[in-house]
Amino acid sequence: MSTVFAQWLEEHVHKLARASIYASSVAHWERFFAAERGAGRIGSAVSVEDLFGGDIVDRMITFRLGEGVKGETIRGDLAALSSALNYARKRNRLREVPCIPDVDAALRSGPKELEYSMEQVAGLLEAAWRLQERHHVHLFTLISLSTHGRTEAILELEAPQVRDGIIYFNPPGRMQTKKRRSTVPVAPSLRPWLAGASGKIIRYQTPLAKSFWADPAVPEYYERPCYGIRKAFDACLMEAGIRNPHLGLRVPLLDRQGRQREQVDNNGGRELMWRGLGSPNTLRHTLHTYLQTVGVPQAQIDAAAGHSSERGSGRNYTHLRPEYLKDFIAAVETYWREMDGLTTVHRVRPVPEKGKT
Repeated sequence: MSTVFAQWLEEHVHKLARASIYASSVAHWERFFAAERGAGRIGSAVSVEDLFGGDIVDRMITFRLGEGVKGETIRGDLAALSSALNYARKRNRLREVPCIPDVDAALRSGPKELEYSMEQVAGLLEAAWRLQERHHVHLFTLISLSTHGRTEAILELEAPQVRDGIIYFNPPGRMQTKKRRSTVPVAPSLRPWLAGASGKIIRYQTPLAKSFWADPAVPEYYERPCYGIRKAFDACLMEAGIRNPHLGLRVPLLDRQGRQREQVDNNGGRELMWRGLGSPNTLRHTLHTYLQTVGVPQAQIDAAAGHSSERGSGRNYTHLRPEYLKDFIAAVETYWREMDGLTTVHRVRPVPEKGKT
């Protein structure tokens, strides 16, 4: 299994938005295998054959629960195992692979109900636009709330996938999975932000050292591909929450006893710890709820979200019909028009104020 994991990480995972999360899951599996060897339940190396029957997987679930990990996190560890096995099978390195059981339903989290208000989204957008090194969060937010796209699909989006007024979230050559990647028209409000793009759409900007600036008063940046956005997104939420406490975008970071955590500050004292409210995926839930509230047909919401059950060759051409997601796009435009009363940073590209870039 160590070889299966290593090949999967090296050949495939490093290109994905969730690369660090998958690598962390593999590390948990290796820790578990080490514990099993220490207890004398397995040999020096775990083979794929050892996984048939499910006993090892069941013990892994028990092992992780004993560490206080939630069911949803353990599901991620199981998904990493399943993905690594299937990757090897599709490349004819394994003849067959075991069926990996899921975590018991009673251990999974319930539905995520959190959604952002328009005022909260406006605060997030303004915080993201205030610093140039956070502009990728700004663009990510615009795309998410204009397309209903999945977080990974947006982070991995390349310019060639945007053509003829349509975003093809599933790139050529990539097989669709259970989490389907949709095909969505480019909403008018989003179009200016994608115009002239090349290469990777979501790119992180890093400030150059001042000695490299052509003008000592004007900071300069270089861009690099962005495959994760959680930390920058959280930083924007935190800043928006500090600037506008009434938005509630900064919430206490609690320990398992429900007490707010503390950390040592720069002066050796203690300070309370905070976190941002929600995550990048909260944007997806926010748009989903809004679309249902304004009466967009559920079939269009599902199609944009990648939940469509349409089958057959006809689905390959549905997006070419003039009426494709017409109500969906109209609702997205209504959303941004309503946002106009709270902020303007979602419109034409404004120039950030000097000294704030």
